[in-house]
Amino acid sequence: MKLMLTLLYPSKTGKLLVLTCFLVFVFPAVVCAQNLFLQKIELCSAENYCIDCGSPKATCSQFTLDQLCDRINRKYSFKDANGSLTFQVLVEPSGFSCVLSHTDVTNSPLTADIIRLLNGSLWKAAVDHGKRVASSVNVQFKIAFGRISAQMLRMDLEQMKPPGPPTIYNTSTQYTNPSLNSYEFTKWTRYDSPLPDNVSQSSAVDATDVLWYATAHGLTRFDGTTFNPVNEYNSPFTSETAVQEITVDKENAKWAYIDNGIYKCTDAGWQVYDFKKFIKSPVTHIIKSRNGELLFTTKDGMVVVRKDKVVVLNKKTIPLLPSSNVTFAYVDNRKRLWIGTSKGTILIEKDLLPTTFTTSDTPLKNASISGAAEDEQGNLYFSLISTNKAAADDDNEGIAVLRPDGTWLHLTDKNSGMPSNHVTSIMYDKFEHVLWLGTDQSGLVRYDLKNSWENYNNANSPAPGFKIYQVVQDSKGVIYVTTANGLLRIRKRGTF
Repeated sequence: MKLMLTLLYPSKTGKLLVLTCFLVFVFPAVVCAQNLFLQKIELCSAENYCIDCGSPKATCSQFTLDQLCDRINRKYSFKDANGSLTFQVLVEPSGFSCVLSHTDVTNSPLTADIIRLLNGSLWKAAVDHGKRVASSVNVQFKIAFGRISAQMLRMDLEQMKPPGPPTIYNTSTQYTNPSLNSYEFTKWTRYDSPLPDNVSQSSAVDATDVLWYATAHGLTRFDGTTFNPVNEYNSPFTSETAVQEITVDKENAKWAYIDNGIYKCTDAGWQVYDFKKFIKSPVTHIIKSRNGELLFTTKDGMVVVRKDKVVVLNKKTIPLLPSSNVTFAYVDNRKRLWIGTSKGTILIEKDLLPTTFTTSDTPLKNASISGAAEDEQGNLYFSLISTNKAAADDDNEGIAVLRPDGTWLHLTDKNSGMPSNHVTSIMYDKFEHVLWLGTDQSGLVRYDLKNSWENYNNANSPAPGFKIYQVVQDSKGVIYVTTANGLLRIRKRGTF
């Protein structure tokens, strides 16, 4: 699959140039002797080499790369430009280098200059079992804030390996996936795009439909065309800062949990908030509620923030709370607060005593809510996590449905078309009126709320893998899926 990436940068004459790159998606089965990127250069003589192997690995010093970039910056003007280019460089045992492939389909003068400078730079060869070996490494050039910079882009070989087969516990459902061809699937990884890491467990879409993609190796924004990193040039963080959680509030402010701190990003910049005087435990989730409150879950309770007012909910303030270890919370259309904990769920309604479910005849008896969605008819859908998980496919999990009349329905892989019971993300698609579920073993699930269940994974679709972390949607209906194998975008054909 190919993706077109357009970079805009001014030339040395001041004229704005358009640099269009087609990014090729490569998941090699063996990590040796192959060109990783679409644009190949047939000048290198080595036929056998490994990819980013050895100890130590092949490298070019950061000082040398900085000098190379200084030469480029003196020649070109990058005002108002942004984007990135990646080059695969073969480093021979002698230390001589040769660019094998890159991501610029236009073969622009800028790319030609970078290739010439990379080939003429001083490199150190990889060493394997005491012997120098031929190895290819990647160098990424980023254009931002009027300058170009470069760094070695090390490859996680485990992440590069194709995912194994998904696990489907449901043996009675045949997944024909009739809706699959109505979608366009596009995927990105850190090896074929500026994505900072393949794995993201938290992402959010803001009011301008920009995706904020958080990883353990940096935060980036994606506007549908270009990835723009959040780094030391535009934030208090570096491009490698680990970002655990991110969400967007009703005022379009971005809230992130970074380095044990709570950060808020607005047009005025970044602010830091200190919640340690309320709760010392790390934040596990930041949840936006429909009434404007932000809910910060921790192992010692939940911090509720509304208009700079802070309230702490735990067993001390709510004795009926099953546990202070809060894992999820949700405010429904009736303004009822649902709180999931490690030992069960509680429902808090105005002027009523809290309702617990540990002894109830409901799907929540032996499970706690871990996610929630709601349709136009008032049906509530909760993903469940067992409070006493005894098996990889626990029948206490699945999806609990609370109908407007107060009756419950429990959907599992034994009585429905769910491929497996453990759901990692749940989202109601108001454009198609379907439910999307992410699982950690079976991929993505599409449920039409009637009888049709579809399952998309790496074995039967263009999805990059089967381990799904989060599913979010923008205002136009575009769906973004964070996985263990990269970022996936799903768009309905004919709507863009």
